[in-house]
Amino acid sequence: MSFLNSFFFIAIIAAGIPLIIHLINFQTSRKVAFSTLVFFQELQKSTIRRLNLKSYLLLALRVFAITLLVFALARPFLPPDMAGRFKAAHQGQMVALLIDNGPSMVQIDESGPYMDQALRIAEEVIIQSTEESRFLIIPTHGELKTSRWMRKAEAIRFLEELGAVNKGGFPKERMTFIQERLREEPGNSGRVYWISDARKTHLDKLEGQFNANSPNEEYYPVTFVKVGDNSFQNIAVASVDLAGQVFGEGIPVGVSVTVQNFGDQPVHNSYLSLEIDGERLSQYEMSLAAGEERSLLFEVIPESAGSIRGKVILESGTYSFDHTRYFSIEVPKSRKVLLVGDEGDDRSRRSYLRPVLEAVFETGTQIEAAYADVTSIREFEFENFDAIILESIQRIPDYLQAELVQFVQQGRGLFIIPSEQGISENYNRFLQQLNAGSFTGMRGDYGRFEEIASFRPLDTGHLLTDDLFESHEEAEVRIDMPSIYHYWLYDRPDSPAGSVLLSSNLDEPLFIEQPFGDGMVLIGTMGFSPGWSNLSIKPIYAPLLYRMILYVVAWEYGGVREHILGNSFDRLIATNYGARVTMTLNGEEIRPETAITAQGIRIRYAAKEWTPGWLIIELDGEENTIGVNQNILESDFRALSLAEVENFLEGILPHAGTLDVSGFSETEIKSAMASISFGKEIWNWFIWLALVFLVTESIIAGIYKTENTGDKRG
Repeated sequence: MSFLNSFFFIAIIAAGIPLIIHLINFQTSRKVAFSTLVFFQELQKSTIRRLNLKSYLLLALRVFAITLLVFALARPFLPPDMAGRFKAAHQGQMVALLIDNGPSMVQIDESGPYMDQALRIAEEVIIQSTEESRFLIIPTHGELKTSRWMRKAEAIRFLEELGAVNKGGFPKERMTFIQERLREEPGNSGRVYWISDARKTHLDKLEGQFNANSPNEEYYPVTFVKVGDNSFQNIAVASVDLAGQVFGEGIPVGVSVTVQNFGDQPVHNSYLSLEIDGERLSQYEMSLAAGEERSLLFEVIPESAGSIRGKVILESGTYSFDHTRYFSIEVPKSRKVLLVGDEGDDRSRRSYLRPVLEAVFETGTQIEAAYADVTSIREFEFENFDAIILESIQRIPDYLQAELVQFVQQGRGLFIIPSEQGISENYNRFLQQLNAGSFTGMRGDYGRFEEIASFRPLDTGHLLTDDLFESHEEAEVRIDMPSIYHYWLYDRPDSPAGSVLLSSNLDEPLFIEQPFGDGMVLIGTMGFSPGWSNLSIKPIYAPLLYRMILYVVAWEYGGVREHILGNSFDRLIATNYGARVTMTLNGEEIRPETAITAQGIRIRYAAKEWTPGWLIIELDGEENTIGVNQNILESDFRALSLAEVENFLEGILPHAGTLDVSGFSETEIKSAMASISFGKEIWNWFIWLALVFLVTESIIAGIYKTENTGDKRG
């Protein structure tokens, strides 16, 4: 048994009050003249002894009652496991604290900042532990300052250095680390405390990592302590994406910015601004309903090739850690395309793409092309190209398929134009590796020139035709759509990613875009020779084909370069083997791990201590800029209730208890932590026992007075 408020033991002096009163009222027996008969003398002695005994009994009852009340004031409690408690006193106790120090812990309620509340609870756990205990203090966010066990004084000093940080969160990894460290301490009892504001997005990260019911795993039980009693309003910049592809300097590109209101109240008069290379370009004013997200489009015109540094700034709300989103756009100096054909044995096949590529190059655009037959493709290094076009190849060689898959994974483009004599089994085996659907047959006859379908009409807002036509705003654009004589039937994959860029009037896909890895695949179901359609003689042929080529050579699918905090950094950059790598984030130099591969230099770094900003990677004087941003899940402040936390932890981790200290005073926190950490308070037991002693004293005192009265009458 231990006590929370041992200071109140000073009140034990009150137990001497009955004794003092007893001594003051103590009187010697008054002598009374009586007969000298021996019988009456012995009777008098017996009566006096009996009365003295009852007097001492009453005195003892009063002293015990007051003593019990003093014990109740000192707030005694019993440990949940007395045997384990005594054992810990001899062998030592290992106490691990996982403290949430993420951005949401800057919230404030009537008890103060969430982070301060969490630190007070952690300090109370340390203070109430035994002197033999050792402590492991692990934050959920940012880097680990230390991973060693500490004594009481050192642990309390360490808490003073902790604070909420805008860095990546690693709750799953940190809980795993704690469990492993406890297993390394055999012969010691261990306790785990998780102190957090119980955000759902934070707890969700534990799913799939732990299984409390697994017979092969042993986990130390977790005591979860929830701080904060509100889920405050928060509005954040959720994402930045490109609305189109980056084609080169001087060519406009759309930047789509998504803003999300995570609260249950509307937000008014918010301003969203876009900065490019330090210059503010434009601004929107907006209002968001509860739970609403909205995408706004900015137009950026790259002035030069290389990395463009962009920053989106939101001016609204109380919590601003997620109001700035960094990104970069890579504007190429030129795009390099490798056109691979299949001339056949008679060398009679003609490419209808090559004249377009040659014309594009002659007009001074930023596309450079090289040409190869499928039989001589090994003479070319794929990493030197931004895109590869396979035009009318009957069969994609097996040795080539793996290299092409890797080429797309690394962020490049692949354009597949089928042959009328193509082998569907070979095509589909390759498409399966790219998760890009399959060909299911053919429609029409190649070279019969009988129309079986036509292109679906294009409009001015189409991805491949936007800004292609010069017309007044209300003028109708009329295009004589090409007739189709023959095409492959195509079955799209179940994945929601990807889209149909062009389709027939029968609503069957003609050209399909499918992302894969960091790159993308553009799949055609028809070629460009006259046997497929009359597209090659239409005025739209060259402009449309040029847009397709631009689309497929825009490498790094998704457009913006960014790294999300909470993940390790891992990126492959195509460069010369001897390149010297220098990395800085917000002006501070970083020393990453580098490895030379056949495709370039792979750069790895744990990135635990990173904060949002621009990461600059310099390779022999050439800069690559990457935006570093907080995970948008950190912006969702919605928290689980205590009952929901218990249900969530059920089956994931064994839990010793859950506690919500929202709105608790210092004294209440102390009491609550003692109860959940060490057992149950039993001060009420002492109150009841004191009442029993007082009632007994009253009964005996009544009997004592009755006997005295009877003696006087006698």
